[in-house]
Amino acid sequence: MEETEKPVEMEVEVQDAESEDIADSFLCCVCLELLYKPVVLSCGHISCFWCVHKSMSWAHESHCPICRHPYIHFPSICKMLHCLLIKMYPDAYKMREIQILEEEKSTRTFSPQFDALVCHGTEEAKVDGSSQSCTTSTQCGSSLQAVSSRDVAIQEENAPQVKLNENSKQISRSDVLCESCKQLLFRPIVLNCGHVYCESCLIVPADEKLKCQVCQSLHPGELPNVCLELNHFLEEQFPEEYAMKRCAAQLREKTLHSESSKAYVHGTHKDEDRKSLWSGKVHIGVGCDYCGMVPIIGDRYRCLDCIEKIGFDLCGDCYNSRSKLPGRFNQQHKPEHIFQLMRPNPEHNFMWRLRTSILSFSPDARNETAPNASSPGPIPPTEVPEGSELELSLPFQFEADADEDSSETEAI
Repeated sequence: MEETEKPVEMEVEVQDAESEDIADSFLCCVCLELLYKPVVLSCGHISCFWCVHKSMSWAHESHCPICRHPYIHFPSICKMLHCLLIKMYPDAYKMREIQILEEEKSTRTFSPQFDALVCHGTEEAKVDGSSQSCTTSTQCGSSLQAVSSRDVAIQEENAPQVKLNENSKQISRSDVLCESCKQLLFRPIVLNCGHVYCESCLIVPADEKLKCQVCQSLHPGELPNVCLELNHFLEEQFPEEYAMKRCAAQLREKTLHSESSKAYVHGTHKDEDRKSLWSGKVHIGVGCDYCGMVPIIGDRYRCLDCIEKIGFDLCGDCYNSRSKLPGRFNQQHKPEHIFQLMRPNPEHNFMWRLRTSILSFSPDARNETAPNASSPGPIPPTEVPEGSELELSLPFQFEADADEDSSETEAI
């Protein structure tokens, strides 16, 4: 009896998922399906977790599938977007979950799992968030009151149109608050750790590194671009409040122009990151499970106690920070686990430096050699041919493949 009920149940779920009208803004640019566990790249474009993973290069810097912007850090999943999509497209998102979970089981490599409380927080938490927003908004006082209804109407007319479904009505402003000011997000920026802030809230001196106020993680490299898809969604979902925030932000810019966050963007961190590419220590095919650096440049530490097939590795900075963040692939890593310092393969380093020097004289070659992304889902280790460390697109290095790198190691 149960065997006959399951297919019917599944058929109903599929029909419900197909009936949901998904906005183009929330379709992955790689797999062309509903975004699942969305990751926001530093350029501001969004893709599925596994789509980004598969489209990355594990031998050199990667490029955004849309704008070709280079990056070397695999960002964490944006929990805010993850929860928004669950609320807006519950059936379609559930179907994506079933699909991806099957692929993960076949490769024994899993994406991060979130507690139900992440998206379904207590009412108390929502009330606290709302009260803080009201208090802060009141402090803005005259700036917000200066916005007339005519200004709001003009802003609504010029705002980009995003197709919303009935479930969008379930989205409240408490679902899209800035982690810093606790108000409705304005020109949202998603950090490497996945937390979201207003662009105006991320003012960092040029000689300092940006640190997330929630998880205390240092954001690597440049300040990310505004996530335009989320920005357009906020404009459509909360038109009046967003228009008022825009006007208030314009007033603030006039008084705080000299302290613009763009000073951070054009600071020295970008030059420092580029110089580190010539350090001569690169671990091709291996990524850091905390900051997401791919490939790891500099020191690499491998956990000897994590039993997952994908392993657990940290770059030198993340190892020294003694952070307790979860792994990128749901590994059950514990603080008492023992690490081993791994030495890079000299042949890989020579080939990597050679390629970097060639690209420095031929910028066009960067786009020609970029990998092609196709379908979502992890790359099975059995599909990686022997000696693939020198290929352009590689998976994380697994325990079975790590012997080549471990000719000279030091237990920590």
